[in-house]
Amino acid sequence: MTKSTKTVKATKAVSKTAVKTTKAKAVKTTPNLAKVTNQAAFLETYLRGTNRTLSQAQAAANYGIKNLAARMSEFRSAGLKVSTDINTTGKTVYAVSSRDVNGRRSRIFAA
Repeated sequence: MTKSTKTVKATKAVSKTAVKTTKAKAVKTTPNLAKVTNQAAFLETYLRGTNRTLSQAQAAANYGIKNLAARMSEFRSAGLKVSTDINTTGKTVYAVSSRDVNGRRSRIFAA
């Protein structure tokens, strides 16, 4: 084997390992929803009384919540004040008041 043949084989071996490292799949991790067991509990702690808003696209992309409107409907039926608004992109955003419809703050929805 000549010197140039050894160099070519060594170059091929290096390029194969480089290809293997670049083809690694990006693993999509799911968020831990602030270490709570359900979406309703997470949303209550994230939105209730914090003056934060959340759109459907943000909920799906950041927290894996597919149907935010259904969760907000559950909050309304449980007696929480849920307000809707339109953000700058024209999408609906939701906010939850710290007080329920009776004016109490103490009740926890998703216990």
